[in-house]
Amino acid sequence: MYIGDTYGYGLTRLAESLLLLGVIAGREGRVREISLTLGADGSCGISFDGWPWPRPSGTSLIKDVGQWLTFVNFDMNAETRPGMPRGVIFPVPYVDLGLVNALASSLEVVAWAGGQRWRQRFREGLPQGEPHAVAPGAEPSASETGLHITFMPDATIFDPSSRFSVKWLRGRLASFSAFHAGITWRLRDEATGLDERYRRERGLPDYCVELSDSSQPIHSPWSFEGQAGTTRVRLALQWGEALGHGVRSWANLRECTLDGTHHDGLVLGLRKALRARMKARGPGQDELSFTDAALLRHLTAVVELVVPHTVWHGPTQEELANPEAKADVSQLVSAWVEQALANHPELESRVLALSGVPRS
Repeated sequence: MYIGDTYGYGLTRLAESLLLLGVIAGREGRVREISLTLGADGSCGISFDGWPWPRPSGTSLIKDVGQWLTFVNFDMNAETRPGMPRGVIFPVPYVDLGLVNALASSLEVVAWAGGQRWRQRFREGLPQGEPHAVAPGAEPSASETGLHITFMPDATIFDPSSRFSVKWLRGRLASFSAFHAGITWRLRDEATGLDERYRRERGLPDYCVELSDSSQPIHSPWSFEGQAGTTRVRLALQWGEALGHGVRSWANLRECTLDGTHHDGLVLGLRKALRARMKARGPGQDELSFTDAALLRHLTAVVELVVPHTVWHGPTQEELANPEAKADVSQLVSAWVEQALANHPELESRVLALSGVPRS
């Protein structure tokens, strides 16, 4: 059950495992709001305004979540759905709930549906009595069905002076809010009074606009979505007069901070698209040369990949190594950008110049 360390990083990984449930639930349309609260006492709580995973009809809500919290019927070798992100610890993200429970001195879960609420408490991973019905709170829940989990990290395992990294969590919520348009994420930190809300009505294009603000964009972000082979790609990009923000990307929800094969595919696809448009401008144009550095200098792009299984260079999982990603991404990007340039002739010359194409 490797989480990195027993200080702030390890604590924050526990919070991330709960946030991943929200990303999956948002993608599947099960929730519209996810709230993470860091308590002044060092606790961590998360709320979902819906049920975060598939549930067979007729199943008790509280018993359903209790199975994940205690590893009931857990099969490490079970096949996961294609494109499902790996959990922080286990292959199946939902099973990370059991890890959080095991590493908590206390954990409480409250589930509600149809005007009724149930609660169960755990201590060091073990249930403290049976689930029981409780009266609704003073404030009625805005959602008909939902789940709230609060846990206190075990002070005999984690350094008592360490805290969850608010900076890191803010970055994660900023990116998570870009993956699914219209989903609201909230982060509260009782110790500092921080209360932030993240919501992007257009998803990736809105995130691209935010990142590219300082680059003096020359056009609204172009947004694309499609699939080549087993690789699903979503892309938003902008060119600006000033230096761009570069490329930010994620594969199955994990950020690729060291780029990888999909980044190579993006550069190759852009190069193909620009050369195709140069060729369409007249004889000899496609023979002009430009560097990859120049191609990316004024560009801001955000890319999300979903693949059946991620492959990484090295143990830190920051550089994507999926061999198929280069060709798949290149195929999609070259077709998308070539058509976008053809549809915007007023921008084409400026984009080519900003991308390093010398004037003829």
